[in-house]
Amino acid sequence: MRRTSILLEDAEFQPIAIEPSFPNLNALLDEVERNATGLVCDHRLSHGSNARFTGAEVVAASNRRRIPAVLITGYADLDEQTSIRRWRSSIPCMLRKRFEPDAIESALSVAHREQLFGPAPDRIGHRTVVRVLRVDQIGSEQIVEVIVVAWDPADAVILPADMITQCVGIPAAELPGMRFMANVNIHTKNPEELFFEGFELAPRVPTDWLTVG
Repeated sequence: MRRTSILLEDAEFQPIAIEPSFPNLNALLDEVERNATGLVCDHRLSHGSNARFTGAEVVAASNRRRIPAVLITGYADLDEQTSIRRWRSSIPCMLRKRFEPDAIESALSVAHREQLFGPAPDRIGHRTVVRVLRVDQIGSEQIVEVIVVAWDPADAVILPADMITQCVGIPAAELPGMRFMANVNIHTKNPEELFFEGFELAPRVPTDWLTVG
């Protein structure tokens, strides 16, 4: 937190440190709104605090509340990747640690512009097919590896399995090989920026399409 405050000062902001030890997100964001016009938040909040949520969850909720917010992450492991993916659709801009001070102003501006004018083309979700390759486990969480052909037919992406199972009511063990429809920002070039929303079963391919004449 101290290093982020120094970077904010270098970027000519006036930082206000707010401990994330609140009973719920609304209470935390009420405090932010009373004291600041924007939010910069590290993803891992549980280190040294009693936070009940991740930084990605805080930043997503802040942006939905129209308080411009930016996420800072090391993105060092699969656990962090999947936990961020869950909230990525409401996180317009994410910074890796050891960024330059002027990157903060630029990132907050991106978040603010999206709130004022709507998402940029690479932040718009399009209905497309998502195919599940396999199910795996990271710690206590099940993840899925998926292919989005409309984005890249060869590069697999990981996300929490319950992002699908909670929408379609199908156990994670049955997901491999299945195809779903979801809103995905397929025009992004960066896999870290991909988001997924609104999963549902994809229509079955008509059997006569598979018949060889």
